[in-house]
Amino acid sequence: MCVLISSSQLEAQQQDSLITTHQTITLNDILKLASKNSLDVFKAKRKYGVNYWQFRSFKSSLLPKIDFETRPFTYNRALIERYDSELNIDVFRQQQTINSFANLSLSQNIAATGTRLFINSSFNRLENFGNFQTESYNATPVRIGLSQPIMAFNPFKWQQKTAPIEFQKAKQDFLYELQTINLKSVDLFFKWALASKKVEIAQENKISAEKLFNIGKKRYDLIAIERDELLNLELDVYNANTNLTQNLQTLQKTEAELKLFLRDKLPQKAVPELPELITNLSIDLNKAIALAYENNPDILDLKLRKIEALRDLDKAIKDNRFDLSLNASYGLNQQANTFVDAYGRFLDQQMVSIQLNVPVLDWGERKGKIKTAKMNKDVVDIELQQNEDSYKQDVTLNVLDFNLQKELVDGALRTRDIAKESYTLTEKRFLSGSVDFLSLTASRKAWQQANENYIRALESYWKIYYKVQQLTLYNFIKDTPLIQDFETILEN
Repeated sequence: MCVLISSSQLEAQQQDSLITTHQTITLNDILKLASKNSLDVFKAKRKYGVNYWQFRSFKSSLLPKIDFETRPFTYNRALIERYDSELNIDVFRQQQTINSFANLSLSQNIAATGTRLFINSSFNRLENFGNFQTESYNATPVRIGLSQPIMAFNPFKWQQKTAPIEFQKAKQDFLYELQTINLKSVDLFFKWALASKKVEIAQENKISAEKLFNIGKKRYDLIAIERDELLNLELDVYNANTNLTQNLQTLQKTEAELKLFLRDKLPQKAVPELPELITNLSIDLNKAIALAYENNPDILDLKLRKIEALRDLDKAIKDNRFDLSLNASYGLNQQANTFVDAYGRFLDQQMVSIQLNVPVLDWGERKGKIKTAKMNKDVVDIELQQNEDSYKQDVTLNVLDFNLQKELVDGALRTRDIAKESYTLTEKRFLSGSVDFLSLTASRKAWQQANENYIRALESYWKIYYKVQQLTLYNFIKDTPLIQDFETILEN
């Protein structure tokens, strides 16, 4: 009995401390803390950053590039094979050279046609040592040219189609991830709230059980109740203490899990405050489906996969038929024994080439690759249609569930109030001797279960809401699209 009293005093002190110093935390408070401090947010920002810089790299690939290449000093001393015309034999001669080279080039890719334009300027100095020491210069002050694949696969053309969609999808993926964080926050908040409510009920049960046991002892002394009824009341006290200890442990675990998720940003001695319903909120199904097709990254992913399937088919067709390309350049060039002469009296340097590669006999290899690409495209088209139908069904079911969930929450709230009132009346009747202990226990359990059912119904309401918000990327409470300042994401 002393242990029981000590435990009661300790729990009472904990409760008194909670009452005097607690800070109420709402669901919105948890959502705000999670959006700033959880590791999931930092991970989502980095994933967006990867896609941002990939898009920047693609845009840069379409701009002119300037490259400078140089080998200022190359010394070579070796025996090399030479042909001796006098003896009509190959002989080895020792060769020593110093070579200096530099090249400055400007190039530009034309995405629409796959053309590569370039202009460059180069300089080369070669000095030979040995029996005869010579020095020569080779200068190409300017050379202009192009490389044009004809009827070939053009990767830049397809990148211009896919890159903007991929970048837009990256933005929507970030917003989608924020809603995933919201859903996780809702789950952890209501676990915490339910555990806190169970502790509150367990404390009330403990106080009630001790009060009834004390009354029972007096009535037993007056021979108003039997011994077995007194034992049941005493057992109820021990059960209430055990239940309180277990619920306190669960509360500590759920609070620790929430603190870990928020990276220890949850205020000390915080107490959860259950959120209110948005009483007049009803989501229009057609509007939700339209918003989902407009905003959701999964829909953009479907569009992207369609384009990629067409790209792969185009590549398979063009890579597996004749290959025709044109290369041309024009420049000025001179070679001389002095630097000054190398940059005087320039000679024209011209080059035009047409390359054609035609498969004659490959035993159906290329045809097989094209057929494979076409079949893969057909498979992708079917999968996309299936995914689109499944996605539409997902949106529909969640919207319908949300619009019905309010009635379930209202029913659970009314049931909780009725169960509480019923338990209060049953307790009074038990004290007056009108009902037995089993009726009192059943009424208490019904009240406890009604409390839990209400919290779970409220949890389902907010989980479904944020799931719909995730699928549509639309804030139905404020009736506005979800927005984000993407310029500040990479700064943090």
